[in-house]
Amino acid sequence: MAPDIIKITELFLVPSSFLVAALGTADTNLHRAAVSLLGLVVSLMWFACAREALVETAMKDGEAARTARIRILARFPLVFVFGWFASVVIHLLLAGQTLGAN
Repeated sequence: MAPDIIKITELFLVPSSFLVAALGTADTNLHRAAVSLLGLVVSLMWFACAREALVETAMKDGEAARTARIRILARFPLVFVFGWFASVVIHLLLAGQTLGAN
């Protein structure tokens, strides 16, 4: 059975949404960096699964792999990868500061 890009997106979008909520409730920058690192790992796994699903779809049905929806869903995890990476870097840089401090 070939992986389905829509099911993969559903599977990874839910935990990614929970991690975004966890990022907002984290009480220190170090805690936020840790949540962001977990989000980055999940997003990288999502991207790897999406790429595999795109390759499988292209091999099975080349016409379906060229549709805009499938291409967008295959690249959608990159938004989360870049966002989580930026969040890790920013919160590690701010780790010495308390939240709300200028």
